[in-house]
Amino acid sequence: MSRATAIRRAHRTSSTSNQLRTVLNILDISNHWSPTGGGVRRYQLEKCAAFADTPDVRHILVTPDNERDTESLGRDVIRERVPAPLVPGTGGYRYLLRAPALTSLLRQHRPDVVVCGSPIVMPGIVRRAITEAGIDAATVGFWHADFPRTYAGRAFARLHSRLESAGERLGWWWARRTYGRFDATLVASHTVAATMVRAGLRRIWYSPLGVDAERFHPRHRDPSLVARARAGAPDRRTILFPHRFCDEKGLPVLLEAYERVAAAASDGQRPIPALVFAGTGPHLPRVNSFCDRHEHAHNLGFISDPKVLAAWFASADLTVSLSAWETFGLSTAEAMASGLPVVASDQGAAPELVRDAEAGLCVDGRDPVQVATALETLLRDPDLTDYGRRGRAFVEPLTWAATFQRELAVYRKVVDDRRRGAAFEAPMTHAASLL
Repeated sequence: MSRATAIRRAHRTSSTSNQLRTVLNILDISNHWSPTGGGVRRYQLEKCAAFADTPDVRHILVTPDNERDTESLGRDVIRERVPAPLVPGTGGYRYLLRAPALTSLLRQHRPDVVVCGSPIVMPGIVRRAITEAGIDAATVGFWHADFPRTYAGRAFARLHSRLESAGERLGWWWARRTYGRFDATLVASHTVAATMVRAGLRRIWYSPLGVDAERFHPRHRDPSLVARARAGAPDRRTILFPHRFCDEKGLPVLLEAYERVAAAASDGQRPIPALVFAGTGPHLPRVNSFCDRHEHAHNLGFISDPKVLAAWFASADLTVSLSAWETFGLSTAEAMASGLPVVASDQGAAPELVRDAEAGLCVDGRDPVQVATALETLLRDPDLTDYGRRGRAFVEPLTWAATFQRELAVYRKVVDDRRRGAAFEAPMTHAASLL
């Protein structure tokens, strides 16, 4: 008997006993997953770890992969890897585009609730697979991507700038046809929740993501990490960019802003700041070329070890979060937990963290002049500790344990409502009392 078969049989047996113990059987699926993925991958791994320690919960995580496999991640937590095609230009993401593979897993695991974590094609695949599997499962979406603006609006803008708003309207129409049919949708920021409600979506539940405030902590500062970047100048400040190398994370804007900052510092009055990249993505060649041209720009590559990433957060002087489309900003929250000041976009979810905490500066993240000015302001500040102290105090209450307890409350409610035939009795809002 193969290892994968043994795990499947063990969990089928577990499923029978689970019904006697009223175990909540959850199946999670998303196309926002890759070996070098960022916030969504971190969220899913934290969720698996939390549910492994949660009684009366069985959790199946389905991820697109290059091969079929089943992996145990803890007590009643397994990962099902499903073959899916690699999407060019995405930096390693694979998209599951057809329902049969999911249908088979639904028949095998018979979940009480299916959680869909990506837009466009996945909501339709989930609905078709549930119907084909012949099960009565509740459905919950997680709004990880602001796709009406990020995908639809920007795609139309590439054809002509005047078409951007038409693209957004089409995106929201599609959101109402897909996420609008879920029993509930979880969202991690008030700003995004309010936008969704204005766009006609209902049954929206607010649940911010969490931060491991012990892992991401100022005490993990390691001066040796930034010693090379400082190149013998102890007063050289270090700017950390821990994001995917793509347009939506504000990479092109940062590169232009840094060149302005470096040019202003080239008079010799103060050291040119170091810019340290920690990631990968479609614009990797552009980042490498930039580092070749700029003496104080360095690319660490994707950091897979959270301890090493946490040490860099604690050791750098400031960071940037320039995406205007963040639905929470997990790396921003982790930076704040590490005591790191942030230059953030004034759009999307980032201001709910940075501006509300007074943990840095919020500017138009699409404007390299404004970004350069904000960087200059912080770089010239001799003491950034107040920013870091306020940021850490703000995010400390955002624990992963609280995140997943809120989610479990929503899962249990939609399952109970569906069984009572009351799933659509009343619209749920981001002010729902369960949260």
